[in-house]
Amino acid sequence: MKEIEINKNRKRENFTFANINLLGRCNANCYFCLGKDITKELSGKNQLNVHFSEWKNFDKFLAMCKETKIKKLYLTGQTADGLQYKYLQEIIDYLQDSGFLVGVRTNGLLAEAKMSCIQSMKDEIAYSIHTLKPEVNKTIMGFSKIPNWDKIIPASGDNVRVSIVLCRYNIDEFDDIIQYISKFDNVRYIQVRRISTDTRYELLKEDISLYEQFYDKFAEEHKKERIEDFYLAQRYILYGKEINFWRTVETSINSLNYFTDGTCSDEYFIVEGYLKYMNK
Repeated sequence: MKEIEINKNRKRENFTFANINLLGRCNANCYFCLGKDITKELSGKNQLNVHFSEWKNFDKFLAMCKETKIKKLYLTGQTADGLQYKYLQEIIDYLQDSGFLVGVRTNGLLAEAKMSCIQSMKDEIAYSIHTLKPEVNKTIMGFSKIPNWDKIIPASGDNVRVSIVLCRYNIDEFDDIIQYISKFDNVRYIQVRRISTDTRYELLKEDISLYEQFYDKFAEEHKKERIEDFYLAQRYILYGKEINFWRTVETSINSLNYFTDGTCSDEYFIVEGYLKYMNK
């Protein structure tokens, strides 16, 4: 297996968005979850049922966003899913009434139940679809149920992104997944993500190596379909959709990060930023 050198790009662009990283108990158990890089540090932290008015440093974080002219805020999760928050509609309304645009990153398990919340968001709705096969989903995400994407995606508005974490279990399914997603007119683009890790490279290096092998072959076969890069991520048109190959740490995009235990970070690198600013 070819060893892949992970080079973090520290030449970041100006801040363009911010993440609200929910801490709690996720409804999935993805083996590549970045939160597992710092399991000890995040253990026992859960603000899923805590009203955001009680989140430590949340006002400070929103002030940082305004100072850096960030409008886009994404509800996501470090150890939880973006739709699991108890006061979801209330925080969406509060933030959007405050002049921000809210979006979400989610595995979609709660999408049907929370569709009214999703439809009220004014920014990007990002779903993760790693496989179309229940048995593979069980291996990757810890549950067999495939969300009803045929119902969920069309109902989610005109600003939808789908992410695929390409790994050892779904790499042979890539073309089928892309063709399936491409049938949805409201999916603006598909992000094909390489697994990221700061502390578990030995465990995940097979996936990282397979990603690069796959990309080398794909790039050779689709030279004519390549279009302009996006923040150093390579883009192609396939089945009428934009395909974006996303190596998170090698891109140049930049964000602020807030964790619901009160940690505020101006680092794009999630794990680094959390360790740097935790308990401050």
